[in-house]
Amino acid sequence: MEFAAQTPRQEARRADEVNEFVVALYEHTVGRADFSPSGIAQELGVPQPRVEQAIGMLRELRLVKPAESAAGRLVAVSPEAAQMELLVPLEREILDSRHRLAGFKGQLSSFVAAFEKQSRTRAESVVITDDREEIELRLLEAAQSCTTEVLVMQPCVARETPEFRLARPLVLEAVRRGAQGRILYPHTARGDSDTRAHLGELLPAGGQVRTTNEVRDRFLVFDRKTAFIPAGEGDAIAVVYEGAVAAFLAGLHARVWESAFDFDSGAAGYAGTMGDLKATLLDLLASGAKDEVIARRVGMSERTFRRHVATIMQDLSASSRFQAGVLAARTGLVDLAVRSAA
Repeated sequence: MEFAAQTPRQEARRADEVNEFVVALYEHTVGRADFSPSGIAQELGVPQPRVEQAIGMLRELRLVKPAESAAGRLVAVSPEAAQMELLVPLEREILDSRHRLAGFKGQLSSFVAAFEKQSRTRAESVVITDDREEIELRLLEAAQSCTTEVLVMQPCVARETPEFRLARPLVLEAVRRGAQGRILYPHTARGDSDTRAHLGELLPAGGQVRTTNEVRDRFLVFDRKTAFIPAGEGDAIAVVYEGAVAAFLAGLHARVWESAFDFDSGAAGYAGTMGDLKATLLDLLASGAKDEVIARRVGMSERTFRRHVATIMQDLSASSRFQAGVLAARTGLVDLAVRSAA
């Protein structure tokens, strides 16, 4: 005997319908040789349609069935007997489904070794693409198979590139599954509201976040097997399926991580990293680097960079940016800050 599966909503509605009247009607019929809906309606003094509706519910639950004595008559059935008729087939179906599931798992496990071998000997060790859909699919593949570690070095969320925007929820999900996540941002990310909102999800999930005075590169590494790195100045990405390259990037990440500052979502603003950021700006000013180069290296907009420079120049009483860098070097501000950050 087969029964249609009930949705949770249908089951909830059925539970609501099993009201006191249905229970009372069942109790009224228990122990009788047989009964009819019209007779019960007359005895209880209620409309027959209401009795028939209640009996319909009892029949669905297998608590009443047609009597053998006469046509149109019914007889009450014990809950134990109803359970045997109603639930045993469902339990058998569940058991059969579990056996089928175990069988499928056993069959698919035979292909795992072949898949892993093919993955290790992938014909294409490097794929360069600017196709958004392909990048998203390759990110999804790498993130879903990630089990141990995901490493990220990137600008703040407000300045992130398309692939990092696609990767952000995937990294979060990998961390939630138990992979160790270490994410490096520039200090300027501490002042970015979008970055702080994202970290409000990442940190509780178990991710670790630090900021540093410079983020010159951006990359993602999954399980030290697959790396995503820029491929030129445009939106093209190089997907590298080469363990040696992934291990090299992991080592670079580890060296920067050691000198970086832990991010505390409860701390406001730059939270003690302003001195490190200021020292980096002074050092770059002294080198004579252009505004756009400095802004990109520290991960901020040129407008924000100029605002910081104006404050530095005022503090040093410098008439030019280069002079500010030179004065800072002469007074030991740059060297002192560099030694403290090392």
